[in-house]
Amino acid sequence: MMIKQLHKYQLLAALSILFCGLCLSSCGEDFLSTVPDNASTIEEQLNTKEDARKFLNAAYDALSFGNVYGGQFALVSELMADGIDGQNLDGDWNAHYTRSTGIFVGTTRNMMHDGFKAVARANNVLRRLDAISDMSETEKSQFEGEAKFIRAMIHFDLLRFFAQPYGYSSDNSHLGIAIRTTFSTDLVNRSSVADVYAQVISDLESAESLLPANNGNYADQYAAKALLAQVYFQMNDFGQAFAYADEVISNSGNTFDDDHRAKYGFGNTNELIFSLVSTDIGQDNSNGEFRNYFRIDPSTNSASVLSSESIFNASTLDPNDLRGLNWFNQPGEQIFCEKFRIDSIYANPVIHLTEMYFIRAESALENGDTESAVNDLNMIRDRAGLTSLSASASSGQVLQTIRDDRRIELYFENDRLHELKRIAVHDSPDMVIRGADWDCPGMVCQIPDNELTGNPDMEPNPEAGC
Repeated sequence: MMIKQLHKYQLLAALSILFCGLCLSSCGEDFLSTVPDNASTIEEQLNTKEDARKFLNAAYDALSFGNVYGGQFALVSELMADGIDGQNLDGDWNAHYTRSTGIFVGTTRNMMHDGFKAVARANNVLRRLDAISDMSETEKSQFEGEAKFIRAMIHFDLLRFFAQPYGYSSDNSHLGIAIRTTFSTDLVNRSSVADVYAQVISDLESAESLLPANNGNYADQYAAKALLAQVYFQMNDFGQAFAYADEVISNSGNTFDDDHRAKYGFGNTNELIFSLVSTDIGQDNSNGEFRNYFRIDPSTNSASVLSSESIFNASTLDPNDLRGLNWFNQPGEQIFCEKFRIDSIYANPVIHLTEMYFIRAESALENGDTESAVNDLNMIRDRAGLTSLSASASSGQVLQTIRDDRRIELYFENDRLHELKRIAVHDSPDMVIRGADWDCPGMVCQIPDNELTGNPDMEPNPEAGC
C-alpha cells in the first residue's frame, strides 16, 4: 500500500494574512512547485485545478514545518510532561519544562502562527473551489475533504496545547482557541472548547464522506476516520472511539508491521495511515526538527534533546523489551533517543495503526470487553518481545498495562501531555505530572503576544504558572 507522502496567533493585519495565503512555498507533485510570490489576489492565482493542488500542497507542506508536526508539537508535549531530561535546558524550552511560559515565548508563537498558516492555505482552497471550472464534482469533493481534514487536524492540536482539556469544565464552556473556517481579515475571538470540538468533528465527518478510500499521497477517508478516533478518545467517548478505530483497523487495508521500528523509516511499513515524509530533509527541512533535536554533536558528544530517566526506565523495565533496546542509548549519564531514522528518507508517522490498536483496546475495556482489549494489547506486546498479558488479568491490570505500553510506543509523537490530561479528567483528578497539578495554569500554553496585540478583545490564559 502506498504510504501517504506529504512532503502570532492571529495574523496581525489583512496584508499579512494575504501574504501567508499567497506567497509561501508549497510542494506540488514534484514537491518543488511554488505559489508565485508576485500575486496580488487569491482570485488571480487560484483559478484552475493545478492552482488548487498547489495551494493544497502548500497546506500539507505547512503541516511538516518544524514548528508544527515537524518536531515542535512532539517536543512541547514531552517537555511539559515527563519525557525530557530538564538539565541544561534554557530559553523557551526551559519555560515549557518548568511550566512558566508567558505570552512572549517564541515556540508557542510559532506553533500557532505556522499551524494557522496551514489552515489559511486550506481555507483559500475551500473559498475558491466553486469558481474553478476545470474540475469535476468528484475532484472538488476530494479537495474539499482534504482541506477540511487539514483544518480539523490543526484546530484539534492547537486546542490541546492552548486550552484546558475536554472535560475540564462540566459543559466544556471554558475557553478554547479561535475557530478559523474562512480566509478573512476579521478579528476572531476564542470559542469554547465545546464549540471547537464540534467544529473539528463536523469537518472530519464531512471529510470522511468526501474523501476516497485511497487517495495516493494525500489524506483519505481512513485518515479522517483515524483522526476521529483520536478526537473521540481524547473526549473519553469510548463508544465512538472504538467504532472509528475498529473501522480503520478492519477496513483501511493497513496492516500491523512485524517490526516495531519499520514505520519510523527502518524498513517497509504498512502501518502509516497519515504521514509526512521528506525525501531530503537536508534540502527542504520537512520534519527537520526531529533530525536537529536528536542528532549527536561530535564536538560535545551530546544532543539538543535528551530523554528522561523516567521514559528510559519504563522502556527497559523488562530487559526483553525491544523498544528499550532499540530506541534508547545510554553510553554514560545521558540518554539519547534513537527511535527515529534521520537520514535520507524520513517518515513522520502522524497517525498509524499501533495507536488505533491502543485506542480500540482501552475503549473495548471501558465498554466491558476485556477479552478484546487483551487481544489488541498482546499484538503490541508480542511484537515488542514481551510476555503476553493473561486473559485472566483483572481489568485494572489490563488498563494499567495499556497505558504503560502506550507511553513507550508513542514516545515523542505528540501524545504524552494530552494523554495524561485525558486520564486525569477520566479517572485521576488528583494527578500530579512531574511535580505539578495536571490542571494548573502552567500546564497550558499561553496565547502569544501578537495574537493579543492584533485583537485587544482576545482573552489571554492565566500566567500563574504551577
